Amino acid sequence: MIGPLRQLACPTGCVDGRFEALNAPMMVDRNGRYLSHDASMATYVCNVCRMVAIDVAAAGRAMRTDGPAPLTTLTCPACGVVMLPPEDDEMAVVVECPACEARFAVEEGMPRLHGAGEDPSAN
Repeated sequence: MIGPLRQLACPTGCVDGRFEALNAPMMVDRNGRYLSHDASMATYVCNVCRMVAIDVAAAGRAMRTDGPAPLTTLTCPACGVVMLPPEDDEMAVVVECPACEARFAVEEGMPRLHGAGEDPSAN
């Protein structure tokens, strides 16, 4: 069984380019000659330093299918201004509205508390 295209790289930068497949069943005939293999669940290690290889192709596929992360916004409960959360302090508990200067908890400004994503016909 042939799996998806792989582009293996050693995380320590070994240039040998040879990797050992672990946990990849290989089928042979009664004389020990290769018949087939299943690399779908294989882990690969560098032949030189024995570090687990990175599959650059799989990482690229994952990045394309994941898409961009959803943009999180906050809505000021006092004036309704929509804003981005503070970049300089991602763990901030309280933020200040740039328009009306009201201070509110980040949780209060989350879209789910302002009806975002709800079906208006459900009421």
